[in-house]
Amino acid sequence: MATRTNSELPELELVARETMAGRVYAQLREAIMTGRFAPGQLLSLRSVAEAVGSSTMPVRAALTRLQAEGALIDGPGRALMVPPMTPELLEELRDVRVALEGAVARRAASRMTREHLDALQNVFDTMDAHVEAGDVPAYLRSNFEFHIAIYTHGASDITLATIQNLWMRIGPFLNLVAPDIPHMRRSMAAHRHIVEALWRGDGEGARAGIEEDISDAAADLHERLRSAVQGNEVGNEQARA
Repeated sequence: MATRTNSELPELELVARETMAGRVYAQLREAIMTGRFAPGQLLSLRSVAEAVGSSTMPVRAALTRLQAEGALIDGPGRALMVPPMTPELLEELRDVRVALEGAVARRAASRMTREHLDALQNVFDTMDAHVEAGDVPAYLRSNFEFHIAIYTHGASDITLATIQNLWMRIGPFLNLVAPDIPHMRRSMAAHRHIVEALWRGDGEGARAGIEEDISDAAADLHERLRSAVQGNEVGNEQARA
């Protein structure tokens, strides 16, 4: 295999630009951020390897990396699991996302060109069509694409990576509220406010739209969590009776 020599480094072998483990990691990471995995869903080494058509070695590396980033936790047996959510963590994630993503959207308003805004408008229109069609997976993918299309222009690579890590934690829970058509329509109203503000170059309006979107989704999710807790309590009481 070819080698490259550098006076400050030992002799190293050239590697492929994108390894199989990297591709598996990127695919799983995107699926988690866009809500394609549900909270509590199990991912075994064998099932993921079969799904992506790979050997287990690169899949193990990808899953280990996702676990280190907090996107997965230990599950039953040898499987890993998409972690659950608590009301306290939900509130913390909401506050951090509002502050960080809002600031980035405000900065993006002064940096996005007409070409950038046309592309964002197309994503918005596509997302709106997915809502009316009731296509939840497509809506969630477009929702992520919409936000990243804004943040790319308002954040450094370091900040963008931080935002994506937050989405790895919240993404699986968006599919708990997304199947609710009224929720998706409320979310689209917030997205419309964001787009309109960006077209005006209104950074504060874009920040307010991001806060509206994140806060409304958190409120809906908080209600789902509260209902689930109450349902578990009722079930426990019935079991004891």
